[in-house]
Amino acid sequence: MTSTSSSLPRSTPSAQGVDAAGVERLLDAVGQTEAEMHSLMVLRHGNVIAEGWWAPFAPDLKHLVYSLSKTFTSAAAGLAVAEGRFGLDDVMIDHFPELVPDDVDDKYRRYLVRHALTMSSGHESEALDRAAAAAEGAGGDVLAGFFRVPPEREPGSVFAYSQPTIYGVGRLVAKTTGGTILDYLRPRLLEPLGIHEAQWMMLGDVEMGFSGIHVFTESLAKTGQLVLDGGRWQGEQILDPEWVATATSKQMDNDTAHRGPGAPEPIDWQQGYGFQYWMNRHGFRGDGAYGQFIIVWPEEDAVIVTTGETIDMQELLSLITTHLRPAMTGAGTAEADAALAERLSSLALPLPDDTGAGFAGTFHADVSSPVVGPFSFGEAVPGAERVEVAEAGDGWTLRFLGDALDVTLPVGRGTWAEGEWPAPADGLDAVPFRAVAGVDADGAWHARLRMIQTPHSLLVDIAPGGAASIAWRFPPLRGDGPAGHALPSLG
Repeated sequence: MTSTSSSLPRSTPSAQGVDAAGVERLLDAVGQTEAEMHSLMVLRHGNVIAEGWWAPFAPDLKHLVYSLSKTFTSAAAGLAVAEGRFGLDDVMIDHFPELVPDDVDDKYRRYLVRHALTMSSGHESEALDRAAAAAEGAGGDVLAGFFRVPPEREPGSVFAYSQPTIYGVGRLVAKTTGGTILDYLRPRLLEPLGIHEAQWMMLGDVEMGFSGIHVFTESLAKTGQLVLDGGRWQGEQILDPEWVATATSKQMDNDTAHRGPGAPEPIDWQQGYGFQYWMNRHGFRGDGAYGQFIIVWPEEDAVIVTTGETIDMQELLSLITTHLRPAMTGAGTAEADAALAERLSSLALPLPDDTGAGFAGTFHADVSSPVVGPFSFGEAVPGAERVEVAEAGDGWTLRFLGDALDVTLPVGRGTWAEGEWPAPADGLDAVPFRAVAGVDADGAWHARLRMIQTPHSLLVDIAPGGAASIAWRFPPLRGDGPAGHALPSLG
């Protein structure tokens, strides 16, 4: 399968010293877990040697990568530092005097840009919820709210994965460059790499920074190759090599002894932290919730990218390491290359079982499954009170109804139907969906509605005579339903 961008060269595994059978063993191993893969791309010596998308995901569909967004914010900070717009040892609050309360905790006067980049603000735990709550008394500004949440310890002394730190860095980039983060990145990073599709969720007038970017799988691979090559791209120095070396090496300990109180993280989350990059037991990575990875192995000259949906990210990371590292020893064959290429070209997510029986009706909507997240409203589809299922052609239409809700999506039978959730406001794009359903042997209807630019799926299950259960397979990290995932339109 050929990606939508040709700027990364393609090769075969064996030509780059990779045994394709090792990639197949990885696919087999992941298939035995609960992880759902959406895409995989493996680079060796700068060449794409394996790539695949599990249908209905595809090369030309961008994907929400959650905290992998932080690596783009880090790159923006590196560019801004190189241009002298601010420095690593600048005090953060000095750049935002209008947001700082008169009684600001004194430790904030020692909170530096480098502390924000290394998740070492002095807070012992995630501060986003507290910052959002404090923002209600600070004009609704989350960064102003953050400056009202006193750190428990001295900045630089403790690691706590906390979104307002890198959000503040994104705000600093925007303030010192006179635009948004994407405005700044486009001519300096994205356009040189041939990344034209990027869209980013906003928090106020600036991108979230800590999450929310949507890009192609290959765009992630390009950024991984860029940092592997010390910030160089096709002969041009895009990022300062010193910045890349610092960002991708340990700047802050994050083992149990250097964390706030609470349960320890999995082992590959305790190997140290750079400037929005995690250190692995081998190499380093950027990662995002539910299994969005850019894994870089300098010793192997390799980059591995995944998108997907899993709650056991350590398991996926360990499987990748276990199966792909030994494969990079030069033992590949043309036969193994061909077998892998055939398999990668036919990847697909499973469809619901289907007897071919009819199904239609109007049903009460059960949306009681909670949504967990900092912007939660507690319902998978806010405002849904009932659903209508109607047979249409070779599939169905599914209509969500409520006092302020009326949305219809096409649902395929045996194939994924394309639809979209309407944008909630001007200037936003509708939210693309792919949907399929089937009727099981008991007469129950099972629909799978993939919010295809994200990791997430809505599950609508209706037993004869019952209510329509509406729930996410795994909930998005924002809880305002599909409409909340509408993106600012490009151009």
